[in-house]
Amino acid sequence: MLELISVGYVTGCSLWIRKANTAAKNGVFYGFLTEASCMIECLTTPQCVAIDLGPNGCVLHNNVDDLATAYNVSGVTHLVLNRHCLPTTARPTAKTTTIAVEHYTDTTVGKNVIET
Repeated sequence: MLELISVGYVTGCSLWIRKANTAAKNGVFYGFLTEASCMIECLTTPQCVAIDLGPNGCVLHNNVDDLATAYNVSGVTHLVLNRHCLPTTARPTAKTTTIAVEHYTDTTVGKNVIET
């Protein structure tokens, strides 16, 4: 399970907003095929606002304007990052996010992910 609260994240705050079968325009393609790898890349990229994860890889969205136009794409999951849930004292690093997703499995949705 994705457990980010244990490394100083805001309790009761949804870090990711999940939208099934949805994608946003633009973005930067990465070959990551797991949700955890894509999330870590976004968390460690200060300008990242969302990700799209599909069968061919991961797309990071670094501009909030990308999210203005979302469209239906079967098999793609769109996840919007809520940076208000991150600690205010420091940005996440690869080390802290690796610890945060250590017990993550692709088939389990953590309590910091909500579905819409």
